[in-house]
Amino acid sequence: MRIASYNYFKGCCCLWMVAVGLAASFPSFAASSEQQANQKPCSDYSDHFDTYNPERWQEVLLYSKARGAIALDNGWLTLSTPKDEPCEIQVYSLFCFEGDFDIQADYNFSGSTGLPFCRFNTGLVMQTLGDEKSFKFYVAAAQKEDFFFRGRLDSSGEKNLEKFKGTAAPQNGVIRIVRKAGQVSFLTLQAGAWLTLHTFKEPCDEKLRVRLKLQTSDDEEGMLPCPVTVKFDNFKVNACDKIVEE
Repeated sequence: MRIASYNYFKGCCCLWMVAVGLAASFPSFAASSEQQANQKPCSDYSDHFDTYNPERWQEVLLYSKARGAIALDNGWLTLSTPKDEPCEIQVYSLFCFEGDFDIQADYNFSGSTGLPFCRFNTGLVMQTLGDEKSFKFYVAAAQKEDFFFRGRLDSSGEKNLEKFKGTAAPQNGVIRIVRKAGQVSFLTLQAGAWLTLHTFKEPCDEKLRVRLKLQTSDDEEGMLPCPVTVKFDNFKVNACDKIVEE
């Protein structure tokens, strides 16, 4: 279903995962002359979410009883899940990346309380058009005192090919994803410097679309899911070889 307005709409809900690994400096994305020529059209796909553009973004239709909400709030794209029901909300791009790319987005869930003691994942997903592969880049909570970075490479939805769990993550920060020569890397900004959290071993040269995602879940001991709200802003396409609309 195409989103009809940018004020508010409802999305569907389910379940998901995340991860992250070692922290090392990542070299800056060096654009070739062809990339530099494409820099302007690539940067045109950046979005500050001052308005909602249904020609660029669309909700993912998922089958679930619980329903979440998506809205614009003072320049933030806000995803919210209800309490007591597992819920998954996704918004995916109607454009795809070919070749190398470098993107980032701000996230913030500092307005919510008690979240480290809940179970949820939120962040960005890079997915092939048929979901044969999906690279998942998350900030997660698992009923502990600290949020943490987490990542996962899945095949055909949920068949895991690779996963990692990383260091503590802040309540508001930046997720950056870079593909260079087929290798996909997950970075974050810490103390003003970019750190590589993980580079996936499995190469990927296929077209990839981006999804913004929030998912809550219950636990084995019967604890019900918490209500969670995460805000995304400053989605930036820093560089790319090519963007195509799908």
